[in-house]
Amino acid sequence: MIAKSIRTFMLLAVCLAGCDRVLSPRSFAGSTPQMLPENFFAGQTNSTGVLQNRAGAPTGHLRVAGLGQALPDGSFRLVQSVTVDQDAPRTRTWMMHRLDAHNYTATLTGASGPVQGQAYGNLFHLRYPMKHPFGGEMEQWLYLQPDGRTLLNEATIRVFGIIVAHISERISREGS
Repeated sequence: MIAKSIRTFMLLAVCLAGCDRVLSPRSFAGSTPQMLPENFFAGQTNSTGVLQNRAGAPTGHLRVAGLGQALPDGSFRLVQSVTVDQDAPRTRTWMMHRLDAHNYTATLTGASGPVQGQAYGNLFHLRYPMKHPFGGEMEQWLYLQPDGRTLLNEATIRVFGIIVAHISERISREGS
């Protein structure tokens, strides 16, 4: 009985996941300004955002302070201090490597596996498996704005293919 219920739930999750529209990062090729994460995140960045449940109701606010730098081996490190509501800040570290003109791979302290990224035009798209709070997958669509100093991040968290949370965030470059 339990096995049949699990199979039914998994089939429903796969069907619901198939209802999402599919947008290709490549469709942003040629849009400007060009988003290169190793350039945008070099130096200091700050962001504010809203966490939402699957129904779109706000469940928290986040603030992120980042410091990024290119390393001698050609990789890029971004260290971020993430604060959600009144919780103590937690540190997360990205180590990113550019593979070719559009593709990136990275590690992230909050990911349970490799981070895959694609940059086309003004878009940087990320997808990775999450460690916490309950596993799942994070997908981020980061859009560089015309001023070249602001990124809009629309992120979705899915568990078994079902959207369980959403993040809307505004990221700003500090200094020159």
